[in-house]
Amino acid sequence: MPRQVFVYGSNAASALVSTYTSDVRRSGFVARQSLISAMNKPSAATLGLPAGLTVSAAGHVEADAASSLPGALSQNAGAVDLVLWDLADERFGICELSDGSFLTSSPQLARTTIAGADVLRRLVFGSQDHLELWREAADRFARLLADLKLTSRTYVLDLPWASTDESGASVELGYGPDSEEMNALLQPYYRHLRSLGISVVSVPGTTAAAGHASGRAPFNLLDSCYHEVSARLAAACGANHHPSGNAGHWNWDERHGAPVFHWTDPSQIHPAPGRTAHVVLPRTKAGERFKARFLLQNTGSDTLLVISHGALPRGKYQVPRFEWLATLEERPENLLFLADGALEAHPDLDLAWFTGDAGDDITRRFSGIVRAIADQLGVRRVLFMGGSGGGFASLAFAASLPESRALVFNPQTAIRKYWNRAVTKYQQTLFPGFDSVSALDTLGSRVSAVTRARADKAADYQVIYVQNDDDAFHLDKHLAPFAAVLGMKARSGVSANGNVQLVVDRFAEGHNMPYRLVLNRFIDLALDGWGSPLQSWDRDRYADLLAASANPTA
Repeated sequence: MPRQVFVYGSNAASALVSTYTSDVRRSGFVARQSLISAMNKPSAATLGLPAGLTVSAAGHVEADAASSLPGALSQNAGAVDLVLWDLADERFGICELSDGSFLTSSPQLARTTIAGADVLRRLVFGSQDHLELWREAADRFARLLADLKLTSRTYVLDLPWASTDESGASVELGYGPDSEEMNALLQPYYRHLRSLGISVVSVPGTTAAAGHASGRAPFNLLDSCYHEVSARLAAACGANHHPSGNAGHWNWDERHGAPVFHWTDPSQIHPAPGRTAHVVLPRTKAGERFKARFLLQNTGSDTLLVISHGALPRGKYQVPRFEWLATLEERPENLLFLADGALEAHPDLDLAWFTGDAGDDITRRFSGIVRAIADQLGVRRVLFMGGSGGGFASLAFAASLPESRALVFNPQTAIRKYWNRAVTKYQQTLFPGFDSVSALDTLGSRVSAVTRARADKAADYQVIYVQNDDDAFHLDKHLAPFAAVLGMKARSGVSANGNVQLVVDRFAEGHNMPYRLVLNRFIDLALDGWGSPLQSWDRDRYADLLAASANPTA
């Protein structure tokens, strides 16, 4: 069962649950509401909300006037596993009204007219008057938590404001206190909460994110900062709070045995040792729509194998599919398994070739992710692997990374030449603006390795193209056109420049992929002689491999 979290706050607490966690569900949400406003009487004033205020922002202002926190928490207490609270909204201060109520001096309230009550005074966050009123409110809130049996399940986030981003550039605001002053002002508030028996989770040494989705600010932090919070919360809660018994991470991928890290900025991805699962969220402002999921096994090797999956029959597989994981997981190389986000977004789609749609080029995005991971791992060899539709994707990825190699099995080389039903579904789902599948040709090399090979005669990557000799459809429709633009025949051979090796033989029946032993042997062959021209396939030399293909159970 997912963990149910009641969120009180609008920065770290809200982001942590909505962005960085997958095993967590929000069971309640109160934002833009100071504890002073929340734990005092509701206001009887009439609020005139501006026309330009969003529905969400207007709701926060109205809920603040109604002092909604106690009621919302009481209503949801039975379904709350955790109360996650940050003090971000306290920075706005409060205003005291003549009816004895308080309102949070948020930017939204500043645009709102107040009738039926006068503003007696405004209290700045950190002032002695504000702190005294806040302590009184905190005492009442602590009693409410105790009555609801939520004290031991309440955690306050202490994430200091950062003064610089990851490049060292200042992120200080042009108004109000700077980060050092704000962090000092917050300490008495945290101390009082601790004195009430409420847990405060502190993560020092924060850094702001230059590319944060909400903009550069002292409180918009690196993804890794939120991952650290998640790990500390998991440790604080204990393994008994997690259905898997794993105390190290809020997010745990049971199926693949790995913690899940969510990222909003691909440049922040960090390849931790061991096996980790990752999700790069789409940047909607840039037209991205699909999540980029991958599983990384960091062994410390100087080689990275990048594996792309093929078709995903929904009755047999579930997303994300990390193809060949069981076959390859014991290998010494670093392993990077990619999952096509278009299949996650469209459950009726079995195959999308890692292209994305008209606005979101998944090939380009994953190419950037692979380059970043390869750089951080410090590898010298990157081998892209895949069969069928995954082979098509691997050809495209290799073309984006100089000096890489692609090892592909029975790949498609032109999407439009695949089976009509699958191509039509692909076009109608991902490119509905096209009036027919023939319009896919306008996408050029994005949907055709043949087009790419024709245009890029001086390619600086290498391809080992393995094709079963009894897969007639792929021989005729995909290998033959690809070979032709290279001046080759659809049979075993090597291109004139030594960058493409064709291997046509019987490694499995029809369109099936090679078995475990054969696949691993091909990887060894593909890694051999790195940087040198590829050689023609020597059938006699690899007779044992062919024998293993013919008798996989031996």
